[in-house]
Order: sequence, then structure tokens, then C-alpha cells
Amino acid sequence: MNELESQQLIQKRKNLVNRFLKQRRPEFLLWFTEILDEYFHAVFAKSKAARTMMTTGNPVAIIALGGYGRQEQCIHSDVDLLVLFEKEVPENATELINELVYPLWDARLETGYAVRTIKESLTMAWEQFDVMTTLLDARFICGGSHIYCQLMEQFRAELKKSHTGNSLKRLIEHGEKLHSDFGDAAYLLEPNLKSGHGGLRDYHTLLWYGRIKAGIKNRKELEHYGFLSNEELTTLEESLHFIWTTRNMLHHITGRKCDQLHFEHQVEVAKRLGFKDRKGLAGVETFLGQLHTRTDFIKQINQMITEHMRQTRPPRTQSNRVRPTRTDGIVIKQNRLYFSSVATIPSRPELLLKIFVESGRLKLPLSIESRRIVGEFAHLVDHRFRRDKTNTRNFEKILSSSLWKFNVLFVMLATGLLERYIPEFSSITNKIQYNHYHLFPVDKHSIRCVQVINEFKRREKDPENGFYSAVFNEVRNRKILLLAALFHDIGKGDPASEHSIKGASITAAILNRLGYSPADIEEAVFLVENHLFLVKTATRRDISDEETAVFCASKIEKVGRLRKLYLLSVADSIATGPKAWNDWTENLLRDLFLKTLNILKTGELASKRATRIIQAKKTEVMALRREEWGEKRLKKALDTMVPRYLLHMKPPEITQHLDLFKRLGNKDFLWEITKEEDSKIRTVTICGKDKPGFYSKLAGVFFLNSLNIVGSQGYSWGGNMVLDVFKVMPPTDRIFETEKWEKAEQELYKALNDDTFLGRLEEKVPKHLVPHKGQLQKPNHVNIDNTTSSFFTIIEVFTYDFPGLLFAVTNTLYRQGLDVRMAMVATKVDQVVDVFYVRSMEDRKIDIPERVEEIKKAILKALPEIPPEQ
Repeated sequence: MNELESQQLIQKRKNLVNRFLKQRRPEFLLWFTEILDEYFHAVFAKSKAARTMMTTGNPVAIIALGGYGRQEQCIHSDVDLLVLFEKEVPENATELINELVYPLWDARLETGYAVRTIKESLTMAWEQFDVMTTLLDARFICGGSHIYCQLMEQFRAELKKSHTGNSLKRLIEHGEKLHSDFGDAAYLLEPNLKSGHGGLRDYHTLLWYGRIKAGIKNRKELEHYGFLSNEELTTLEESLHFIWTTRNMLHHITGRKCDQLHFEHQVEVAKRLGFKDRKGLAGVETFLGQLHTRTDFIKQINQMITEHMRQTRPPRTQSNRVRPTRTDGIVIKQNRLYFSSVATIPSRPELLLKIFVESGRLKLPLSIESRRIVGEFAHLVDHRFRRDKTNTRNFEKILSSSLWKFNVLFVMLATGLLERYIPEFSSITNKIQYNHYHLFPVDKHSIRCVQVINEFKRREKDPENGFYSAVFNEVRNRKILLLAALFHDIGKGDPASEHSIKGASITAAILNRLGYSPADIEEAVFLVENHLFLVKTATRRDISDEETAVFCASKIEKVGRLRKLYLLSVADSIATGPKAWNDWTENLLRDLFLKTLNILKTGELASKRATRIIQAKKTEVMALRREEWGEKRLKKALDTMVPRYLLHMKPPEITQHLDLFKRLGNKDFLWEITKEEDSKIRTVTICGKDKPGFYSKLAGVFFLNSLNIVGSQGYSWGGNMVLDVFKVMPPTDRIFETEKWEKAEQELYKALNDDTFLGRLEEKVPKHLVPHKGQLQKPNHVNIDNTTSSFFTIIEVFTYDFPGLLFAVTNTLYRQGLDVRMAMVATKVDQVVDVFYVRSMEDRKIDIPERVEEIKKAILKALPEIPPEQ
């Protein structure tokens, strides 16, 4: 069974991997391939079956395929073989396979093989795409070399004679399917290093194209035959080395073949590759930024080569006639944009921008040649070019024509022209935001934000997006909105600064250089500096409180500015990803926008409109419950309800709460638990007597019973009565859910009447907390806001989620003599934000500085410690 050769292979592989871990040499792939070749040479030389075949007139060739054939063998890559015979597969072929392959399986090397004749191989190559590409990568190892040569000669002859066009078509289709299935390695949070767009398979496509068209034998010949320039080949080599090193480290860490760079492995891979944390910048972010730079380059090369493949096989209806455009010096050929003469560009550098203007206007891509020319002449964009107002107008046209399905700005970024025109943009190019929120690097996210806004003007008839189109159509000076969208995160290039403030300063400098008026600059600066204002307010403040809308209106001041800020907020959230944009966020943001808009448009506070709404609701409730309650009693009950409650609740909900209140009698509290269809959330409505610490005791009882609170609203009904509405996750054991709620109810009675009942529960709150893998560790933080609300002190707690979080905080607030009137749960990247509206037990705000600091320290002390990263 060739145990000696197998053991030698295992030891050589182990030594080679150890060497790689220490040195990370690019030659690892070749060296690993060579020790596999040595193994096959040794086993084949000892094989009785092989000797019989060679001496009986039916010789065999052992051929390497795939990555092994290309001499690109990673630590846990498959070893793919073709056992080739000239005309007939002998009966003892299985014996040879056993000798060759079984020891590799014992060594835990994934090995695949095919046994075929020359005729079978050729037939299958033209029927199956993957067989055709394996033959393109085929490499002779040992055995009868003349059989290998015969196969490859026939394969190349038939390919050239009858199968070139169809092979290129299948190559394009295969790439498109991979990109659809595996996504974009240059953008995705968890890129597929092999099959994603910008991954190794895109490089393989380039290699296969070169072999189909010119019969190239290795990467270096891509330059010799004109597929790549010298600079492109050098950058390709560097990019491949980086990706292969990352892939090998990922294989080593996971102990298996793994091409998906999952979140949980990214920090470890970065550390193993020597990326260290610097002030304000995590090592993993630097690593991912470099990885995205490499994959983005391979993606751009793949797009150019794919375009070249399409041009080499034009449709019969396509004309080669040269057509003019509106811009002298730019023409159309084969539905691609070309410079009519490269010689004119030094004297007319504005053509570098104008070709993108024409691309956006005509929805035609730049040719490969044009993209290369833009990159080569980008140095012509100098200080004078940037201050030319004609170029500024052209850049505005490019911004307004950039759409998701036609990425004018993406191509401009890929050529290097965008960074050359806006040098400050280079600080966020391939800048990674290491969290579960952002799907794209900062530069791609910023461009995506521009594209989302441009889509709004195209969706008037779309029922889901018609509202945004209506708002967009009311916006004047849209160029400022688009510029703010492009620059809203540009401050993230400086990790030591607060990015909104830094970005506003950078935006002012850019727009001043581009020749914008002071008024335009002021507007753009406001949008950039406050692009998170509406989202934070909508998700962390009580928008049913009219003071929230008044606070927003006083800050924004202008209707036109509000519209721009709203659309920027929506586009930023959509471009960030599904964890930042969902139905809940969308509805909150829209409600806040409409309430703030009403205040700014009518010139009045919300009170007048709110009064009309409240009166209409009271009238409807009176009609529903007059007979049952009596008019005088019902009117008195409605008059004790706070306006915030009446604005937030619908009349049917108010009547349900009145019924609950009526049944309360002398009990401490009464609750109803309801669930909606297809919802995992339970709504717990509690009507009761307002007692100190009611919220913290309820949170404690829920914690005691493993019931997770996800949100709540609290309202005073006058006197000593309160109504609280909680959103709660149900028990894990649904069979005994009723019993669980009954138990919790009895324990709440005990807790409300005995302060010691939950005394030992504090011990169950964890003392230390390690964030999940894939989360950057950030310290706990407490912010106390006495500005937004004139009635409440608002406390924001930033931490990582853990069982008993709400109890830990609310119990501390109770011990500090604070009464929680409302709680909200929001999110901030990887952390959670719990927001509490509180008053003191004496029914006052907490605005004495020393008292504020005391409360902050008490909350932080109650939270689990976040240990420093190792």
C-alpha cells in the first residue's frame, strides 16, 4: 500500500506547512505541488500494475488537473488526477488507482480521479464545461508522456478548429453564474476567496481565455501575448500571492478545505498574517482592506477580459461602424466608448471626465482600451483641472447618472480617476468597517448611497418606493444631496476622529476647491455632519412625544434641508445593509420625517394638530364605551390619560386598556398576554398601581423566567395608575408556555410587595462578557441626555447583549432613586443600545452634574466587564 511513500509525503507536507506558517513564502504552492509529484513518481515506479501496462502495449499517463495541474496547490486543496489510456482502459486499472490514491486518502488528502481514454476525454470536454477547463490546466506527471502529448495535440486542434466560439461563450456564462451564486468577493463581508467575483476563479477565467486564444502555458505569458500590461501582471502576481496566503492560512486554521472567509475566522487570520491593531484601527480592518483591494483588482481585470471575450465573438447584427457622440473626441464602436485619438488627451484632459459623462448618458460602457487610457492619463488631473468649473459640472452629471445596474462611478473609481479628481477619497478606498452591519467597504458604500438616491427618481410608479420618489421630486438643488451622499462617510478615513464632524470639514474643503457657493457648502456640510441624526433620533427616542419632532425641527430649520437629510438617511441605511434597514426602521424614520415636516411647513408646533387627533380618538372611544362606562366616568378616565399615550394608541387599543383597567379592582396589577399570527413576539399589557421600581422588578421576574424583553412603552394614567406595554420573547418551551406565564405572574406579585424577593438575582448577572467571534471589543458606555426632552432625562446604555441586561440596568436605576417611564431597544453596529426615559422619585429631571456622573458610574459598575483583546 506504499506506506513508506505515504509517510514521507505526510512528513514533507507537515514540514512545508510549518515553514509556510513562519515565512509565508509565495513558493509554497509550487513546493507543495512538487512533493506531490515526487510521491506519484515514487509510487508509479514501484507499481506492478503500471509496469504491466507499460510492457503489454497499453501504457498509462498520470496527469494533474485543476489547481494541482496549475501548480497552485493550497494546504487542503483537492488533488485532482486523470489516469489516461490511449484506446482502452485495462481491467487492472483499479489496482493502479488503489496504489496511487488510497495512501493519499489515508493521509487525509482529498483526492479525486478520472479514468478515461483519449477519445472519452475529448468527447466529454466538448460536452461538459468543467472537463474542458481541466484539460486546459492539464499537466503531465509520469507514465507515458506520448499519450499525454497525443491528447493535448488533439484537444488543441479540435478547440481551434471547431470549439473556440462555444468555449468562450461557456466561459462567460460560467463566470456569470459563479458571480450570481457566490456574490462579490470585493464587497461582501464574508467573501468567497475562490468563487466570488474578484476571487481566484476570475483569475482562472483569464488564464483559460489565454490558453484558448493563444495557447499560453503560464501567467507570465499573459503579458507576452498582450492580455495584460507589465504593470497589470505585476499587480496580479501580488494580488494572487496575498489571496493564496490568506486561503492557506484559512485552511490551516479550519483544518479543512475552506474558501469562505467567515466572520469568525477573520480576526484570527489577520493576526496570523501579522496585522496588528493601531490607534483607532483594528488589524483585521487593515487586513480586510488589503484583501478587498486585491480582489477588486482581479474583479476589474476579469471584467475587462470578459468584455474582450464578448468583442472577439460579436453578434451578427452588431456593426463595426464608428459613430460620433455629443462630445468631440469620443466615439462609439461595437457599442463601446472609445477615445477617437489618444494623442489629443494631453491637450484636452477634460475628455477623461467627459467619457464618463457620455457613458452615463448613453448607458454604454467604456472599452477595455479606454479604461486603460484613463488610468494611464489620470496624472493629468492636477490642481487647475480640479478648480475648472466645467469639470465640476461634468462631475455632477456623472453623479446623477450613476445607477446600481450601470456603475459609472464604480468604473471611474476602478480606473483611479475618482481618487485623482477627489484626492481625499483615497483615504476610504477599500476601507473596511469591521462589523455585521456594513455590506460594503466605505468607498463602495458611499457610491452605493449615491446610486440609491438616483433610483428614487426612477420609481414614481413603484408602490413600495413611490413615497421616496415624491419626496425626491420636491428636492431642489439635488447636486448637493448627491455630493453629500458621496462624501457622507469620507471622515472614516481618519479613525481617530468622529467621522461625521471630520467628514463635514473635509467636504467643505472639497466643495470650496470645486467652486461651490458658500450657501451650497453650508448645506452639504450640514447634511454630512448630521447624516445619522434622523436615524438615531427615530430609533432611540420616543417619536410619539411631540417634543421629539420639535427638537428635530429646531435643529434642521428648513423644509428643503429636511427632505435632503431624510433621503440621505434612507439611502445610507439601505446602502449599509439589511441589519440597518428593515420595516421597523423605515416606519419610524418616515413617521419622524412627516411629523417634523408638518411642524416646518405649517410654522406651528405639533400641539394643534395633536389636539385634533386626540379629540377625534376620544370621540371614537366615547362612542364605543359610553353605555358600558357612563359618559361622565368615561370622560374622566380619558382626561387622565397623557397626550403621549393618546397619540400613540389606536382607539381599539384604548378600549382594550380601559377594559383591563376596569377589571383591575384592588389588585396590584393585571396583565394580558397576546400574540399575533406568524409572530414570535408576545405583547404583555400591564395595568397596575404605580409602585417604585415597578419596571426593574418586572424585568427581574422576566429574567428569572428566561423571558427576554425586546422593547417597552410606559404611560401614566393619572394618580397612581400606570399602563405598560412590553414586547417579550416567549419561553423556549412552548408546550408549557401558559404555566410559565402563570408562574411569572405570581412571582411579580411577590416582587412588588417584597424588595428582598429578587435580592439574589443580581448574582446571576455575568461579571465578565466576551463579545462573539467577529465582533470588535468596545468598552461599555453610558450617555445621559437632558436636552432632547424637557420632561424626561434620557439615559443611553451602549453594551453587548447578555441575559439579564435590562434587569441589571433598571435595578441599578431603581437603587439610584430613578423611575423608568419608558425603555427602548436599538442597535449600534455590533452593540445594543438600551434607552431609558426616567424621572427621579420626586418626579424631577436629573440635571445636577455630580448626580449625572454618579448614575453613570453606577450603571457601568453593574455591567459585565469587557476584557481587553488578547
